[in-house]
Order: sequence, then structure tokens, then C-alpha cells
Amino acid sequence: MINAIVVIPSLPKDRRITNNDYQPTILLGDRIFPEIQMSQSPVTDSLEIILTNITEKLDSLQKDFTDLKVDMAEVKTELKIIDRRLEKVEGTQDALIQDVSDLKGAKSLIIPVVVAVLTSILTLLVRSIPNP
Repeated sequence: MINAIVVIPSLPKDRRITNNDYQPTILLGDRIFPEIQMSQSPVTDSLEIILTNITEKLDSLQKDFTDLKVDMAEVKTELKIIDRRLEKVEGTQDALIQDVSDLKGAKSLIIPVVVAVLTSILTLLVRSIPNP
């Protein structure tokens, strides 16, 4: 943390004030900086103009904020619609998974049924052959 002290000299009352009379001195630690260069020019605009500009900028920001709120409401609505569609897709997926598992179960039952039918046919064929 930097500690700085600004010292502004005082003048006797009988002396005229000039720009150089009130140059503040900055004490920063052990170092002294006697001159400060003013980098900005003084404000020449009237307060009314500045307040008008600020009001216009605030109105513009308010409009942008309102537009963002409307856009956010639209996004929320679309998100709800997408959520409903996703629930439907999940329901369809669950039904398809159930159908596939049923088909796999039926497939596993088809093989023994086919084997039983073939065995029956072979048994009939073997019995139909005459014995010598």
C-alpha cells in the first residue's frame, strides 16, 4: 500500500494569487514531488448539457436492458418447448427399449420353438419309414 500526502501551500492575504502559487507538493515516502502537471483541460460544458447527455445514455441503456429482458423471456419460452420435446423423445426411447427387449425375448423363444417343430417333423419322418 502506498501512502501519499498532498501539501498545498498557503499565501499571505495581501498577495495576489497566481497559478504558480497553489502548486501542490506531493510527499510520497521520503521523496518530494513539487510539481504536478495538469493533464486534463477544465470542463467548459454547461451542467444542463452534461445532464442531458447522461439522460440520453441512460435511456439508451434502459432500452437495451428492456430488449435483453424480452430476448431472455423468449429464450426461456423456447427452452420450455425444447424441454417438453425432450421428455417426449425420452418417452419414445423408453418404449423402443422395451420393444427391443421384447423382441430379444421373443427371439430367444423362437429358437426353441423352431427346434421343437423340426424335431417333431424328423420324428414323424422317422416313424413313417417302414421297418424290415
